[in-house]
Amino acid sequence: MKNQDNMNLTKNIKSLVFFFTLCFFSIIVYLTYFNLYVGDKILDDPSNKRIRAEENKVLRGSILDKNGNVIAHSERTSNGSQKRIYDQGELFSHIVGYNSYVYGKSGIENTFNDNLQGKSSGHDIFGSIFRSLKESIKKDDKKGNDVVLTLDDSLQKTSLSALGDDKGAIVTMNPKTGEILSMVSAPIFDPQNIDKKFKTYNKDEKDTPLINRASQGYYPPGSVFKIVTAAAAYEHIPNIANSSIDCDGRLTIGNYTLKDYHGTAHGAISMAEAIKKSCNYFFGTLGMKLGFDNLISTAEKFMFNKSVSEDMLRYSIPIKTGSIKVDDPKSKSYMAQDAIGQHNVAANPMQMVMVASAVANKGKVMTPYVVKEVKDRYGKVVDKPTPKVLSEAMPENVASKLSNYMVGVVDDGTGTNAKIRGIEIAGKTGSAEDASKNATHAWFIGFAPANDPQIAIAIVVENGGVGGKRAASAAKKVLETYFNK
Repeated sequence: MKNQDNMNLTKNIKSLVFFFTLCFFSIIVYLTYFNLYVGDKILDDPSNKRIRAEENKVLRGSILDKNGNVIAHSERTSNGSQKRIYDQGELFSHIVGYNSYVYGKSGIENTFNDNLQGKSSGHDIFGSIFRSLKESIKKDDKKGNDVVLTLDDSLQKTSLSALGDDKGAIVTMNPKTGEILSMVSAPIFDPQNIDKKFKTYNKDEKDTPLINRASQGYYPPGSVFKIVTAAAAYEHIPNIANSSIDCDGRLTIGNYTLKDYHGTAHGAISMAEAIKKSCNYFFGTLGMKLGFDNLISTAEKFMFNKSVSEDMLRYSIPIKTGSIKVDDPKSKSYMAQDAIGQHNVAANPMQMVMVASAVANKGKVMTPYVVKEVKDRYGKVVDKPTPKVLSEAMPENVASKLSNYMVGVVDDGTGTNAKIRGIEIAGKTGSAEDASKNATHAWFIGFAPANDPQIAIAIVVENGGVGGKRAASAAKKVLETYFNK
């Protein structure tokens, strides 16, 4: 009988052990599932009241331009909550973004949220503890870090003004460092009233104001892409510098005819003259000589078809790099069209300012960034970027040649509307046909001063027509503001 009792006790103990083990592993499985598949959704849900309450404990940091002008700041309300105020209105909307308890965050408000909330970056733990103790002793309202941008408010205003009522985008950058000096996209949106207007913005498929056309738009680049084709020719076609091509104004390839502007016949034309006059015949011929593989190989050095890692863009905003695809690898007409930035080539001003910057910076593409530094509430710099080379697009001697050719474009070529007295400007115009929208977009890319570049620029104006008129004139306004500061 006693043995039977012991056996029953042992059996019961085993059952209990099995039960508790099963419960334990069930909890582990649930917690793992929650952490991997549910947790982030709850944490990222802008309507999560606990997250809102936690965020409200810290007064959100400010966002400023490079000159210290406040772009966004937060204030406590009478009930103890906080209100986000966008001091510059819509001017920086696509870069700074919005901060909403209903629709979440975008732009710098999103990518630098931890800093704005004053969360430790991990490399200054003791400093963070010290500051927390200091705040506790003083009974100060905890405040997040301030994010200082590389953007200049005067350039922002001029860029937006230069676009006028047109849709489009403008980006300016220091070609030697990658520092973004201005970035505008039109139409703009109102971050101050995003809760009221978000649904209207989001439904607007015609104007798409929430899309940052500067870094997320996709357009055929047209003739501004000829700079990439020229670099490819120097890399893959022997003696191209001393070669000329006879242009009769119409390049016929099977059933397809590639025309020059107004069908102008340029006669025997060199690379320098072809860039100055934006000769389609010349570059279409180069495209067929290069073939898809060589053209794409060079384009990828300018970051076409490449994704930029989050780590490289830690101090920037998401960038949609350019694209060049192949439909029919044997099609000569497609080769010619791609070489002049049409057919299957797409880009945005952020991509094309990197192309212009590569020419300006001796062939090197720098990693673009929009954050100058992060400061804590006491003014101490706690984080800042270091300029980094993103890609080696071409040799220095090729960049030097292309720079000289681009000077010719503005001096007495298709880009004379960008001229500024006393400043040598290098540029390239483009009039890109967008068959899907039955439109011609105006482009201009360039940099100045040509002999010691300080600023690179890329502009696209939707339905702007001839790039040498609309886009080049806009570039002149922006560059004048920069050099007259």
